[in-house]
Amino acid sequence: MKKGSSVFRVFSFIEPLFFSFHYLSGRRRFFVVIFGAAVALTITRLLVPIYIGHAVSSIEERDLSGAISSAVFIVYVSAIAGVMRFLVNYLSQYMSQVYAYNLRGDLFRHLLRKKVSFFENETSGDLLSRMTMDVRASRNFILATMAQLIPTMLLIAFSLYFLFNIRPVYALTFFLVVPLLIYTGIIFQKKQRTHWRNIRLEYGRMNEELQENITGQRVVRGFSAEEQEKRKFVNTTKSYYHEYITISRLRGLFINLMPLIVASAATGILMIGGSSLIKTGLSVGPLVSAVNIFIMMGFPISFLGRLIVFSENARAGINRMQTILSGTMEEDFASGKDKIPGNDVEFSDVSFSRDGKLVLRDITLRAYPGETLGITGKTAAGKSTLASLIPRFYDPTSGDVRLGGISVRELKLHTLRSFISLVPQEVNIFSGTIRYNIIFGNNRNSDDRMRRVAEISRISRFIEDLPEGYDTVVGERGITLSGGQKQRIGVARALYTEPHILILDDATSSVDPQTELEMLQAIRRERGDLSIIIISHRDSVLRFCDRVVRIEDGTISALNGEMPGNEKSATGTKRAGALGDG
Repeated sequence: MKKGSSVFRVFSFIEPLFFSFHYLSGRRRFFVVIFGAAVALTITRLLVPIYIGHAVSSIEERDLSGAISSAVFIVYVSAIAGVMRFLVNYLSQYMSQVYAYNLRGDLFRHLLRKKVSFFENETSGDLLSRMTMDVRASRNFILATMAQLIPTMLLIAFSLYFLFNIRPVYALTFFLVVPLLIYTGIIFQKKQRTHWRNIRLEYGRMNEELQENITGQRVVRGFSAEEQEKRKFVNTTKSYYHEYITISRLRGLFINLMPLIVASAATGILMIGGSSLIKTGLSVGPLVSAVNIFIMMGFPISFLGRLIVFSENARAGINRMQTILSGTMEEDFASGKDKIPGNDVEFSDVSFSRDGKLVLRDITLRAYPGETLGITGKTAAGKSTLASLIPRFYDPTSGDVRLGGISVRELKLHTLRSFISLVPQEVNIFSGTIRYNIIFGNNRNSDDRMRRVAEISRISRFIEDLPEGYDTVVGERGITLSGGQKQRIGVARALYTEPHILILDDATSSVDPQTELEMLQAIRRERGDLSIIIISHRDSVLRFCDRVVRIEDGTISALNGEMPGNEKSATGTKRAGALGDG
């Protein structure tokens, strides 16, 4: 079906339903039950006005037993309708929650597979809104479709049948009204589409600003920027408010317009049927049944207006979620080799560009097994980027990075990253206990190992002095911890995995030099075979290293052997040879 066709425009509002089928697989039998219950619900609901008409006719004919029988049948079919309504609503809620549960899980799995570069172009607030508001919007549509749309469409179809049996002219009037209602819905759908997309964008911005002000509260207070941030947030919420007001205005017009059309049709039926009955003297019962059927259609027709709102909201959300679900910019975890024969790292003519800018150029370097290699240089010289190429957070534009003589591109990502531990300058501390943060990402839960790595990282004394020790809960992003404490917990986390290569990317910059040196010496004593790459500006750290590489403007400008005044332990091995080997 072509998107430009009129038929597509009529039925495009149920497009999110097709999206949901993938997340409801295995439970499609419930659709059959819902549909069956909806058929029973529709028929029993329509029988009520029919029996009301029969009761009126019986009263006209002074047939008391007929009126009582009609009343009993009204109670009976109303009870059945109530049971069917419960069944439809309950199963619809169940199906919509299953859909949301599976969709959230799929979104989260895709997020975890995305490349680092994906998150550089997306804001966390916007991604959070896709995982929450957009999922909720599409769930509401699924719920409304199953709980209301199916019964409503059946009600329209059966109403035509019942009205035709009462009198064909009533069915003809109803049949003429339905296209007018559909056309009105199309116009409304088109008018609000852009506003729902804008609401999504504004909601993402609002989330981002809120998150930044919560996590950056100390900076805001430190610079007395409360009023500035308040004005900024008010402007964002004002845009969000205006878009919703526009939607509410359109919704108010449409939701009231559709019942008005139905009421006008019912009035016409009453006038035509009434004048006909006055002339013919026939029973008024069938007319009462027809008018009640028209009145019964008021709420379902109003629902069609709300359904179009749900549809536009859901479609806007689904379009935004598709950027996560599309499979683009995702890492391949399945293919590659499982074994790494050695823990030497080799960069061979490596260059790397980002957004058309050359960050690294013709890097040739080797870090030997058991060696401590220092990397230094000015800010933005490319040091962190160089370290990020080893665990394949990025891939080189040209050249190759090898571990144990094997290109990192040929290794399984899980195998590669289990072989390496990288500690960045900004250590991420998760909400939870200190224990959880140290053993994060490991299935092994060894208290002895945890305490040992905490001791090596020179954080054990601080933890043990806490009232709850390792079970102390730290705040979001470790807000209750100092910068140095976070970094030492980050080092402990890296050591807990027992890596073969440890990369410290300015990871001890907030630790005092004496504690930093003691920690490095303890790591070397514990793991003499560990290859360590340290990015730092501190002379005390660089003196500890076997060799030091200086990077300037994305290329190696100097490579030295053992630094003067080297204070490292005797377990390290000096690697002379410089640039020819690197």
